[in-house]
Amino acid sequence: MARDLSELATRLAEDPSVRVVLLLGNGPMLTAGGDVPMLAGAQQLPDVLRRMIDDYHLALERLTELDAPLVVGVRGAAAGGGLGLVGAADYVVAADDAVFTVGYAALGLTADGGNTWFLPRLIGMRRTQEMFLLNRRLTAAEALDWGLVNRTVPSADVDAEARVVAERLANGPTRAFGGMRTLLRQSFESGLRDQLADEKHLIVTASTTPDAREGIAAFAAKRRPSFRGEK
Repeated sequence: MARDLSELATRLAEDPSVRVVLLLGNGPMLTAGGDVPMLAGAQQLPDVLRRMIDDYHLALERLTELDAPLVVGVRGAAAGGGLGLVGAADYVVAADDAVFTVGYAALGLTADGGNTWFLPRLIGMRRTQEMFLLNRRLTAAEALDWGLVNRTVPSADVDAEARVVAERLANGPTRAFGGMRTLLRQSFESGLRDQLADEKHLIVTASTTPDAREGIAAFAAKRRPSFRGEK
């Protein structure tokens, strides 16, 4: 599955026509985390983990570097390394009975899936430490309150609500979205001067796109813009 996800993310990165990525669970939950029975039966566990995580981490990098925003719908659970998909998302719709957990402490392991990078930025260091060290499992209401998800809805409505958000983003200025994703992702590491310089560079670059010309013209004419996502 990690290899398939890496291949999918690579294809998305190579396709400039992609306007949004919608990720939903094909079953009762988004992700239960690692396949623990498989790990328990592995004769060379370090090698298995290395190969699996190499593919999964490459997929996460590619998904976060797309111009197209990532929308994730969570039903059931988002656990373990799979919780990194929630961290990588730009918008998350969760079922009101969903749960969120890392779970590594119960296995005597550390972390993967970018959870040690995403979670402190989204929910803060103290709350992340609580999740990791005490194996804290969040309810959907707590995940919403802590800022891990954007919205909660009944489980039966998750996919439809996530599609509504995805369709709205798919009609937006895709290349400008890519610049926004880049600036927000780097903002915790960049100094103010560097961030200001990058803001200037990216807004000037965005101004050369057909979508910028359309957006400005539509705003001046008091009409709805028709973005095409072109460079």
